[in-house]
Formats: sequence, structure tokens, C-alpha cells
Amino acid sequence: MRTGVRSRLLLSALLLSLTAAACGGGGNKASDEPSDPLDRISTEPGERAVQITGAGKIHLFGTFAIPDAASGASVPGALIIPTAGLGDRDGLIGVGGVPDPVAKEIAQSLSRAGVASYRYDRRGLAESKMDPDIRLSVDDLVTDAKAGVDLLAQRKETAGKPLSLVAYDSGGLIALRLAASDDRIKRVVLIASPGATLADVHAAQLTAANGAASGDALRATVADLIATRSLPPPASLRSELRPMFPREEANFLADLYAIDPTVDAAKLKATVLILVPADSAAYAPQRLAAAVPNRAAQIATTVGGPTMSIDAAPVSVNPNDPALHNNGMAGPVAAATRDAAALGKITGFLSAAP
Repeated sequence: MRTGVRSRLLLSALLLSLTAAACGGGGNKASDEPSDPLDRISTEPGERAVQITGAGKIHLFGTFAIPDAASGASVPGALIIPTAGLGDRDGLIGVGGVPDPVAKEIAQSLSRAGVASYRYDRRGLAESKMDPDIRLSVDDLVTDAKAGVDLLAQRKETAGKPLSLVAYDSGGLIALRLAASDDRIKRVVLIASPGATLADVHAAQLTAANGAASGDALRATVADLIATRSLPPPASLRSELRPMFPREEANFLADLYAIDPTVDAAKLKATVLILVPADSAAYAPQRLAAAVPNRAAQIATTVGGPTMSIDAAPVSVNPNDPALHNNGMAGPVAAATRDAAALGKITGFLSAAP
């Protein structure tokens, strides 16, 4: 799939996955104590499992990445905030169900630049289980992210150094909400994050994919959702809208769709890097940048898709090869690379001297 098409559709695809993510969390709150206590400083660089306690005392599992430079002194720290869609601490599930480890590769790039990072599973996903009767909320997601910032502020490897947020897709809404109220955050990186409401962004994407009637139907559904905080039976929605609006998450979706990111952006004291694909119209980056006070936002583009991924040439496949059909095996997936220049922009922005 061409990156231009992916940049228009991926944000919608990620929220479409909210149905599975929100309804399939299951499990109970972790009962064990968080690993790797705060008073333990690492003697070697690398990655280690570290838990944090989020809203409602739910344990969130994550990975703390420690660069070589942290062995002798504290270094800047960055919290990598996940999207609201399907995935885990390392990234998301992309088009076709293929894992896209964007968060892990950002963490690795930051480590090479001397920046420590913490990335975590969004509540209800991967190891960060929660009781099935607990519903998602925007406030809880912000509180979870704040717990990640608290961790970085207390770790010896990052204590006293500038702290930053890196977020992609709808995780950018959570990052802006947190940064607007937390003066510890000095820099924010937003990757393919909405600069308008999600209703505007998703309506534009659905219109491009399915026609104007699809975008209009989404706007009408969202308007009713925000007004009533309830959703109609799935059968009454257009087929492409049904997986986007699980009825049990009506309150969460009403709050999420009601967010205008420029309201939080206008409260920032941090500087901002907004990274978008070349086909960026749906993301409205200029609108978001204009809201940040003191012109403290810059826009950069990537030649890749929304997660800076560049599709490689298709893999040649022999359709008669029995290996493709034995035991339900799928054909090989074409490799993809991350836009190195875009990663360099992120690491340069976060590692530069204040």
C-alpha cells in the first residue's frame, strides 16, 4: 500500500481497533510489586522491565531503556505514550495485522542519542490487564501517562534532567492534555497526531475512502454521542462505523471525540515538534502549531507513513509454493524501514541542549 494512502487511513484504522482493545482487556489488576525499585541505579545500559501504577491502582507494564551515557551521569528522559488503538508498549498493529514496533525503534534511536526512555502497555492491553468491568476514560489515560513521568523524574538515571513526551496517533491528545498541566514537561513530539478533533480527522479519512456519505454519517454519530453520551445499536450504523463505536465505551468515546487539541496546545510551556507524513491534510498540523504559545512549535515531515515506515519493494511469491498453504501459513510480508531522517529529527529535538 502506498504511504499516501496509509497516511489517510491509518488513524482511522487504529481507532477501529479500539473495539478489540477496549472490550478485550480482561484479567485482574497485578498483585505483585513493581519491579526494579527506584533506588536501584543500573550499572549497565540496555532495557529492563519496570512497572508503574496508573489510575485506579492498575499496574502498567513497561520497558525502561537506558543509554550508555547513563552509566556515569543522569541523562534526559522521554516518556513514549501509546495510541488508543491496538498494540503494546513496542508499537501498534498496522495495516493487515502486521506489528509495527515504532515505539521500540524510537526508544532505540533515543538511546543512541543519549536519551533514556520509558514505554508502557496501554491499560487493558498486552500485560497491563484490567478487570473487564472497568471502562476506559481520558482522565485515566492522562493519569497513567503522568505516572510514567513521575517514574522518570524519580529515577537516578534521569533525575534533574529535562523530561519530554513522545506520542503518536491519538496518544497525542493524551500527551497534550498532560503537558498542558505538568511543568516538568519541556518538550513534546507528536507523530501523526490530530491537529483538529478526531471527528474532523476521521470524517476526512472516511470521505476519502468511502465517499462523502460516510464522513457525514460519522459526524452525525459523533454529534449525537457527545450530546447524549450514548450510542445506537450497531445495526443502525453504517457498516464501516460499527467497529469504531462500541456501545460500552460511549462515555470514553464522547470525551475523546470532544477534545479539541488546540485548547490544550494553547496552555503549553513546552516546545513542540509535530511530525506528519507528506500527505498531511487530514492531520491539520498548521492548526495545531498555530495554537502553541510563543511560536514554540515546528512542523517536520517524513517520507514514510504515519509511523515513519517506508514500504520496501513487494516480495516475489510463488503462489504454487506449498509452504504458503501448509498449516495455515501466510505468505512473506514485505519488509519496511523507518525513515532515518525523521528519527534523526526526533532525537535531535529531544537531545539538544535547552
